[in-house]
Amino acid sequence: MPLLFARDRCRIAFAMTLALMLGAQMSAAQTTSQSTSAPTALPQPSASGQRLFDAARDKLVQVRILTQLGGTQSTVGSGFLIDAKGTALTNYHVISNLVLEPERYRAEYVGVDGKRGSVKLLSFDVIHDLATVKLEGVAQLAHFNLRAEAEPLKQGEKIYSLGNPMDLGFAISEGTYNGLVERRLYDTIHFTGALNPGMSGGPAVDEQGRVIGVNVAGTGGELANLLVPLRYVRPLLAKTTESGGASVPDKKSITPQLLSHQAAMIGALLAKPLMRQSLGPATVAVGDDKLLRCWGQSSEKPDKPYRTETTRCSLQSSLYIDRQLQTGTVSWDHTYRSGKKLGAMRFAAWHGKSLQSSVFGDGLSLKPTRYLTRPHCRENYVENAATAMHVSVCTRAHREFSGLFDMKISATSVDRSTEGVSSNLDIRGVSFENGQRLMRSFLEATTWTK
Repeated sequence: MPLLFARDRCRIAFAMTLALMLGAQMSAAQTTSQSTSAPTALPQPSASGQRLFDAARDKLVQVRILTQLGGTQSTVGSGFLIDAKGTALTNYHVISNLVLEPERYRAEYVGVDGKRGSVKLLSFDVIHDLATVKLEGVAQLAHFNLRAEAEPLKQGEKIYSLGNPMDLGFAISEGTYNGLVERRLYDTIHFTGALNPGMSGGPAVDEQGRVIGVNVAGTGGELANLLVPLRYVRPLLAKTTESGGASVPDKKSITPQLLSHQAAMIGALLAKPLMRQSLGPATVAVGDDKLLRCWGQSSEKPDKPYRTETTRCSLQSSLYIDRQLQTGTVSWDHTYRSGKKLGAMRFAAWHGKSLQSSVFGDGLSLKPTRYLTRPHCRENYVENAATAMHVSVCTRAHREFSGLFDMKISATSVDRSTEGVSSNLDIRGVSFENGQRLMRSFLEATTWTK
């Protein structure tokens, strides 16, 4: 097989090969909450914190998702009232079972005073992990007000998070606003304060008691946590008001949201040509450092007849659908191998092993799941303008969410006898067309520089 072609002819052949590989897989694929980290102790509130908590008590609720048959608790989180008619905000991940399997689950609320009642789902936003619900049997309730858009938060401003941590009772956690989290597709507030499981869906307020965001998640650090800003809350509240609760949203509403997210994600990644980085004598895709976080590792020991260099990049967020499915994300890695002391035969055997492992991880991933079909894989040799590669592409269709796919691409260079590059691209929850676009850009970025 010749290793070099004229540039235009090479690009055409490269694109056609990828299209044929993916096209066959598309039709085949279509036919076929709790945190584990230790809780962070909440310090005793200051006088201002105690004042805010006392004023907020009657506006807070615990949201519980229970099994229909036995009434066993499945999920628990927090929520808060945002109007006098009993409309409350919480996180989507708190009520996800109610969306996905309403025949098996029901929801109830528990107030600070112990009063209980049923909960009706009004609307949800899986992209920003938000949901609105109606507390049945209540009226003319005290509620929170939102901080005005004209008053942006300032770095270091004191804020307070409220909720029911660890199902132990309602509490307040003091902290500070530290701007927006870097390398995020969507704005996310960095809250330097304690958040524990069970506080998800509770409000974060300023010193006047006005809501500035919604508790959503921890980052694994003791006092580094995340809040959903009001810019995503307001559109959901407007949607809730517009619908008036006339119809109950179900899991069919998830598909258009996921399609919107993947379009934004791929659009952001490919808004300009993928950034490239040297890896040994090769150049590989690393992407925009404003969106992805990358790590590198080098392994070279005098007593070994080879050396490796690795770089890994990933988006720092994904979309939670339920405990079995987190989607809407991208990651990739590259490994450069050099083995001149091994010789061509031994190097080829070593380098070739990178394509022998399952591209979807362990053996169980080769089976269909509740949400994904069995992976359908194809292999071929492709060439970009500078490199010949053995490429394996595996595609899985989403069962519940039509038009969405997971794709895993593994590519190993085959045009040098004692050095090579292997790359893996993992795309979750994208349209077929957008997956193909990213795959092509990813593979075209691999070149030899010397």
